[in-house]
Amino acid sequence: MRIIKVTVVTLLTLLCFGVKSQVVFFIDSLPANTPDEDSIFMASSLNGWQPHDNTFLFQEAENGKYRLVVNAVKDTFEYKICRGDWKKVEVLGDGRDVDNRIYFPDVDTVRVKVHGWRDLMPKAKIKSTAGKNVRFMPTSIEMPELERRRTIVLYLPPNYFKSNYFPVIYMQDGQNLFDDATAFAGEWHVDEIMDSLYTYRGFAAIVVGIYNGGDERLNEYSPWRNDSLGFGGDGDKYVDFVVKTLKPFIDEHYRTDPRAESTVIMGSSMGGLISLYTVLEHPKKFGKAAIFSPSMWFSPNVWEFLSKVKPKGNQKMYFYGGEKEGENNEMVEALDSVKSVLKGRGFDVDNDLKFVTQPDGRHSEFYWSREFPEAVKFLFNLK
Repeated sequence: MRIIKVTVVTLLTLLCFGVKSQVVFFIDSLPANTPDEDSIFMASSLNGWQPHDNTFLFQEAENGKYRLVVNAVKDTFEYKICRGDWKKVEVLGDGRDVDNRIYFPDVDTVRVKVHGWRDLMPKAKIKSTAGKNVRFMPTSIEMPELERRRTIVLYLPPNYFKSNYFPVIYMQDGQNLFDDATAFAGEWHVDEIMDSLYTYRGFAAIVVGIYNGGDERLNEYSPWRNDSLGFGGDGDKYVDFVVKTLKPFIDEHYRTDPRAESTVIMGSSMGGLISLYTVLEHPKKFGKAAIFSPSMWFSPNVWEFLSKVKPKGNQKMYFYGGEKEGENNEMVEALDSVKSVLKGRGFDVDNDLKFVTQPDGRHSEFYWSREFPEAVKFLFNLK
């Protein structure tokens, strides 16, 4: 029998999202090869895309269906179905990624069919879309700060072997940057975009994609604990890994320009939160940052931290959020607050910082990918 657990809507959900009418999600069918012992979860923008959150665990119902009752939700949110791990996320019957599902308001019952699982698809059906300039480091790198290892994927520009030194862009959630075969919600097409910037703007840079830690993602991407969710708190150790272990390794073994003004940290959602923290904590290492849809809601300590930072050097930061992220422009309001706080701390928000919002923007890779080239152009003054 498949494991069944009781779902409880957390106090955080009730407080943050407001009580709405009850919404019931049914999974009407699962792939025939779904393991009986696996539990089925909803990962969503409600919980920072945590794939193994018992708050969003489906219960087995009659007639082979699965049922999840959500008593308090945002008016609109995005979600996917998975088996407790992003390696086990739903896909289409031909192995292609499923676009983020979207819950719209005023719907009391949602019915879902899952056509396939990424890890159980025939390998031939999941084709790599990574370009020829994308490669993995020969082995995963040790994370002594966290006593685990991490996969690193690299983009090397077309002229890598013809020039000496290149700026470096470090990016969170490396699985999602270059390849549909590893992405859980569609890739960013970073390799194609960087190739295009080289061809048409003459700009070349190394991109370092840091795979996230799966179940450890929320822990690593926040220095602060969220007690309601039960995650967070390892962010300082993760940032120490990036600053003290990964960056020195990359600078030693690849043709990098190691100066802060040539080094970018970048991420989205929780990855945006930890990127913001990194650039402000380590201005001598990272002189630039791109922060997409940061999870400012994760902890009130975020705002306490921002209220104490000071400008150091000529750092440049690019912020992006979509108007359709959350209820009543929550993301836009969060970025407005970030802008106000940083301006009050002495940052030059008119020249060194750029805040961009898009009316159609949602919390997904498609919109972050669309904004990625604009961020690079701003950070490196490309015309």
